[in-house]
Amino acid sequence: MSARSRGAPTKAEGDVRRLLMFRILRLATIGERTGQLRISGEFGLNLGEWRALGLIHALQPVTLAELAAELYLDKAQISRSVSDLIRKGLVSHSASLQDRRQTLFVPTAAGRRLHDRVLAFTSARNEMITRSLSPKEKAELLRLLDKVTEATVQSFDEIFRRPAKQRPERNAAKPPSRSRPAGTRSPRRGSQRDATQIRPSRGAPRVRDLKTAGP
Repeated sequence: MSARSRGAPTKAEGDVRRLLMFRILRLATIGERTGQLRISGEFGLNLGEWRALGLIHALQPVTLAELAAELYLDKAQISRSVSDLIRKGLVSHSASLQDRRQTLFVPTAAGRRLHDRVLAFTSARNEMITRSLSPKEKAELLRLLDKVTEATVQSFDEIFRRPAKQRPERNAAKPPSRSRPAGTRSPRRGSQRDATQIRPSRGAPRVRDLKTAGP
């Protein structure tokens, strides 16, 4: 009985290069490397700064949390790009009138002008890449990408945004008290505690929205 008749994958079927996500990531890598070279050389922005500027322009006014959610990044990852845009005079920030704890970001006049130049450049580049497709094929490609993206986002949400597990009750299963030999005294309050009584830390400090123009 042959391998094909037994259901075993052939060499071509078992090739990782045939997987959809492998192809998409390869395409993205090629686009990022060429885009970084051109955008950095002609406009003085790295890709992180350009994506942040593009989203701030599209969603203005926008918070750091909204930018991070749109890009599926940590706020710490996007905050450096936003700080660099502020330092370059391309983005300004102010406190929200509804919630003074939140910082809102908008492009400056210089940021809007640069945004329009880079967007025109990237749009022309996209047209060049897809020039072998008919208008109908382009529309179908975008429609299919939207469907794949929707399924991928759903999978992401199921893994990373599911509700936290219920914590055990504090009074559940208390350990029995230890008896001490006669004549001994219990430790005074404030003395060194047993290692099993030390509570773990609650985790790293939360990343806050930018309050200053510094990185």
